[in-house]
Amino acid sequence: MTLPKIYRAFNLIIQSDFILDGLEEVEAESSEIDLHVKRSTGIVRDATPQIDPQFNIVPGEQYMHWYHIGAYLLDDDHNVLVETHEGTPDHSVAQALLGIVMSIVLERRQVLCLHASAVNVNGQAALFLGDKGAGKSTTSAALLHRGHLPVTDDLVAVDPAGDALTIRPGFSVMKLWPDSIAALSLKKEDEDRLIHPSSTKVMKRMPVKIPSVNVPMGAAFTLSRSPDVSEVSAERLPSHEALQQILRYTFMARYGETRLGPEHLKGHMQRCAAIVSKIAVYDLKIPEDLSQLDRLSEEIETQIAKTAA
Repeated sequence: MTLPKIYRAFNLIIQSDFILDGLEEVEAESSEIDLHVKRSTGIVRDATPQIDPQFNIVPGEQYMHWYHIGAYLLDDDHNVLVETHEGTPDHSVAQALLGIVMSIVLERRQVLCLHASAVNVNGQAALFLGDKGAGKSTTSAALLHRGHLPVTDDLVAVDPAGDALTIRPGFSVMKLWPDSIAALSLKKEDEDRLIHPSSTKVMKRMPVKIPSVNVPMGAAFTLSRSPDVSEVSAERLPSHEALQQILRYTFMARYGETRLGPEHLKGHMQRCAAIVSKIAVYDLKIPEDLSQLDRLSEEIETQIAKTAA
């Protein structure tokens, strides 16, 4: 197999020395390459398993290290240098790259990144935000199971489009717990793999390819999963609460809003405020068990239909 390979994700043409699971290969001229992912040496800094992952993010340079993967270094807009630890498989490199590392690549380009999933529901992107275990990917998978189209999982990149907002197409892999896979009756596939040997969460390829066009943003839903909830319900948040939720679930919140400098922070706040001013943000209350996935999907479809109307 000849490397490097060329892929497309988030409207970027990416040339990579690593095989990037979940991305579609494309043909492109060298002049069309937006980002180079390069195998490197000598960039790993002092690291201990007690601090994992380790971030050192400042305006001119962003460094990230995962103890079981290796180090990533960005010092310009067009290159990601990667030094792996011995024995690290490419799919582990891709997992970190297509999450927080890619968020920094995009944020450097003034693209707002949310830790969320998105599905195209009848021509409008429904965004799902929430804490770990809230069910973002499960909710997306339930909608895909009903025939809606994928947009992205885990990282949502938001583009301004005149007076509207659109979502960039991401990659065709989602991460699901075994109980979600069972509840949706998803078949075991040869490409399935654990996200990490210590986890039972499974990386599964989405049932159809992600279309390569931006999708208009329809509405955002923060998932409130609780054993105290017996029925699915959605309540629109007032603007000040909606802004708090959007800010909370940005990738910037994971590594510090001020890390990329005051000018970037100013733009970041404006981009978050634009979401709240242009779309509805709902508090979506869902039961802790997975018995109401169809009802959950119906509620989302209803709210997206209201947005379209």
